[in-house]
Amino acid sequence: YLTQVNVFGNNITEERVIRDNLEVDEGDPFNELLLIKSINNLRGLNIFGKVEYKLETVEKNKKILNINVEEKPTGEIFASAGTGTTGTTFGGGVKENNFLGKNISLDTNLRLNDETIKGAFSIVNPNWNYSEKTLIASIESSVTDRLTDYGYETGKTGFTLGSAWEQYDDVVFSPKIRSFYEKLDTNQSATANLKKQEGEYFDTSFAYGLDLDKRNQRFQTSSGYRSRFNQSIPLISEDTAFFNSYEFTTFSQISDMVTRLSIQGSAINAIGDEDVRISKRL
Repeated sequence: YLTQVNVFGNNITEERVIRDNLEVDEGDPFNELLLIKSINNLRGLNIFGKVEYKLETVEKNKKILNINVEEKPTGEIFASAGTGTTGTTFGGGVKENNFLGKNISLDTNLRLNDETIKGAFSIVNPNWNYSEKTLIASIESSVTDRLTDYGYETGKTGFTLGSAWEQYDDVVFSPKIRSFYEKLDTNQSATANLKKQEGEYFDTSFAYGLDLDKRNQRFQTSSGYRSRFNQSIPLISEDTAFFNSYEFTTFSQISDMVTRLSIQGSAINAIGDEDVRISKRL
């Protein structure tokens, strides 16, 4: 039995964050597989540079688990630039993976190219209000100017609010509500179908994801698979565009090498003969 679990080295990170990711607890029968999974869960958080453990036997059938973590810098400032057939792109942003020592992720970024300016700010709290549910929130805004080549310009601003939790063993359910205001303008060079879409829109949709995770571990996965399905359903909208996507990833270990094979597909379709709005197309 594990009679005691001690945590050392967490000067910034709250001890609750570490214990929430353990598959073993004080008073449990000792299970080496769950212990290894617990250590890999901590390494997979990407907030520790090193995670080590040591077992001590105090009496017959009684053990003490000592976990030592070494915290690493979790904030980053990044910048990017590139060029290609679609033009030049610049970007940058700031990230923090362990805000206030609570394993809360903050991400703000800005991206610019010849046609689009897009900015976003998001926050992910993996254990909101001690509920063992993830809170996801984001605000984003974008402007796409294709008046010269395609005869239209569109601007979108809105927010996303959602959550995620393990509904069944290895199955994570992640519902979201997304609301956006959009204005679409056209000029004389636009097609007749595009001119029909000109105007202002307010869209609210319900999106959800189902994630079946059968990987052997989150950190340095070497076997198993992951199957993810996502769908977006319009609730309040000028059109009836349904978005669907599916992704399947499998991992296999061959000698000392791990191979990863992934396939992904997505589609957006409107009911009936209605055209999908130009800004929603894939």
